[in-house]
Amino acid sequence: MNDFFVSLMLLGALSSGGSMPFWATSNQYGVMPESNGGLALLRTGMPFDESRNFQWHWGASLGYRADAGGGVILPDELYAGVRWKQLRLDVGLWHPEQGYMASSRELGTLSATGGNIMQSGNSRGMPGYSLRLEPWSIPFTDGHLQIFGRFGDYRTTDARYVSGALVHNTEGYIRGNIGKRFSITWGLDHYTMWGGISPDFGKQTVSPGNYLRVITGRSGKEDSPLGDQINSLGDHRGRLLHRLDWKGDSWSISYQSDKPYDDRSGMLYYNFPDGVRTLHLSFEDKTRWLSDVVYEFHTTMCQSGPYERRLATEEEVAAGDPHLYRDNESSPWYLIAGGADNYCNNYEYKSGWTHYGRQIGGPLFFSRSNGLGTWNNLFTAHHLGLSGSLFHKFPWKLLMTYSQNYGCWFDENFAYDSGSRFEQPLKQFSSGFMTEFPLLKGALKIVPAVYLDSGDALPRCFGATLSVKYDIIHIHK
Repeated sequence: MNDFFVSLMLLGALSSGGSMPFWATSNQYGVMPESNGGLALLRTGMPFDESRNFQWHWGASLGYRADAGGGVILPDELYAGVRWKQLRLDVGLWHPEQGYMASSRELGTLSATGGNIMQSGNSRGMPGYSLRLEPWSIPFTDGHLQIFGRFGDYRTTDARYVSGALVHNTEGYIRGNIGKRFSITWGLDHYTMWGGISPDFGKQTVSPGNYLRVITGRSGKEDSPLGDQINSLGDHRGRLLHRLDWKGDSWSISYQSDKPYDDRSGMLYYNFPDGVRTLHLSFEDKTRWLSDVVYEFHTTMCQSGPYERRLATEEEVAAGDPHLYRDNESSPWYLIAGGADNYCNNYEYKSGWTHYGRQIGGPLFFSRSNGLGTWNNLFTAHHLGLSGSLFHKFPWKLLMTYSQNYGCWFDENFAYDSGSRFEQPLKQFSSGFMTEFPLLKGALKIVPAVYLDSGDALPRCFGATLSVKYDIIHIHK
């Protein structure tokens, strides 16, 4: 049966510094106060009815946030979707799904990326549509081989360097089930930012022909910027997923390698060992004192090497391509053709892989204050997430992250400059602890949380939040 719900959340946030600590705002879908302030969030909806073959769901949420930036109304979600067997279609604005969840879903994910380095829950969503194939068993394999994936298109709605940029997503995975306990998953998740109006190159042509070029990764035609003619049309990026899962009688363990790429060299593993390695131990009994453990190691230090170069053509020199480089004033001009992958940044789409100033991908890529991409796509990090239930009754979550941040190979103008890379890293430690007190048979939840930032990459501060969530209506239909 479908459930119908209406809930209201009220939250207050307080910090010892000018901004809230890292884990107070990261992976919160971009709605949390960025400084001292508050949030009111009203949600309503109806989830899928899992007992039927043909299902439908819908949801909406609207927030009001007040902090040092002033008061703002936040359209958080507005979506509807249908599902028939393994086929699913969603239209509107919704939160991306996150994995590695805490003992209570109210507490969110234990992972720094939510299980996807390219699309975490760190920023506000983009409206669009998503056509999905959920795990489908290939005929004659007796369920041992499954495929699943997604095809979708979205539009950015924030004030950004290239206004109105579009985003295309294609992802595909294959899973091998060996017995009832062990599975292996491999796949690719690809994103392309294209279209929009650029202050440098004007309005970018959006046409069926260019859409096919975006989907297939082909280069642009004469009306495209020079970089799109040389490489692929639009700003391409994605991840390669490798995952192992083992399910015991009352517990499970998984290992995941989530590898980013920004160009063809990354897709061919030239940027190994860049990516996130995640180890997750989970017990079915979420009332245990400790029910879930997530450890992650992050590194982006390779980026296919410092750079690969070739001699530039006269046309590229005349056009002032930002990838031009020469050793000194008397040497010839070279063009950076690969390497120094510059994750989450782009010379044409200068806002990079952000939405409303927050990283769409993993939040350990720190956004520049001027809204032009990230300033630290060279980093290593260790992350630990723990969760369970205090006294077997009150869910809790602890996050601890230590990172060393080396900057970028490119400056703020997206020109290659080896001096942009720090010789000595900026060290950063961020932590957060939260717990949940369910009252009135779970209809009322009180969630206190404390956070700490210490280091050189982010402002040093201590912060706390207190939220109250009340299910105004919850009806089984």
